Amino acid sequence: MIDFHFHAPVKEFLDFLGEFGEPAIKYFNAKVEVKGLKETLDYYESFGIKRFVVLPIDSTTFLGRRIPNQVINLDDRIVKFISVDPSKPNADEELKRSIKEFEPVGVKLHPQLQGFHPLDERALKIYEIIDNHGLIVVFHTGTSGIGAGVKSSIRLDYGRPIYFDEIAVRFQNMKIILAHFGWPWTEEAIAIALHKPNVYLDLSGWAPRYIPQVIWSNAKRLSDKLLFGSDFPLIRPERWLEEFKSVNLSQDIKDKILKHNAEKLVKKS
Repeated sequence: MIDFHFHAPVKEFLDFLGEFGEPAIKYFNAKVEVKGLKETLDYYESFGIKRFVVLPIDSTTFLGRRIPNQVINLDDRIVKFISVDPSKPNADEELKRSIKEFEPVGVKLHPQLQGFHPLDERALKIYEIIDNHGLIVVFHTGTSGIGAGVKSSIRLDYGRPIYFDEIAVRFQNMKIILAHFGWPWTEEAIAIALHKPNVYLDLSGWAPRYIPQVIWSNAKRLSDKLLFGSDFPLIRPERWLEEFKSVNLSQDIKDKILKHNAEKLVKKS
């Protein structure tokens, strides 16, 4: 299995959340333990998860902090994704250097926590580079548990799935993953994933028992477009996998969600 949405090391992730950390843990009702990365991956490998998409994030401009790209070199089980702050004046050049240095499978962008509209001209320059390299991009979509209930400048509108329909048309070599299936605009995200061959949905950030029924009702049509992701440490993979056993889907579709769809994406990149 491949967990396509994983935050680690935990200490660096909590440091990045800063003032949003405690409210976010409360929002997710999470129990977060600070452990070493190797120990964490060893533990989850015992559940059959062999590879982990660890997602750095660069929010230097908006929040004044980042999880650096270097974390992806800490373990061979990590599927390499990097991040760049689109609002930096030299973001395009930094991305080109990082692609050359890290040879990533993809890029993580979080419009809400990085403070940019998905169709911002600066972001479009970043997408063009990603598209030219045929890489994957994981976009946070939907609401944000980070910042929930706290005064901030985080705009939920930046997570509306509909903006990514335009992006999918303009950049057709770029594989787009709409993380968290865009809730509460889930049907919007489903429509785009069904319509655009380069758009996928990850199921992270939600325990399966709470994932909207509309996802499972469309799972057969979306069988090649859904990806298992936990959102560790906010959702623990063992809980996700245990609850997923009770979801009424054929084993063939479950195998695609847990493994085969991710393998194909990673292999193509």
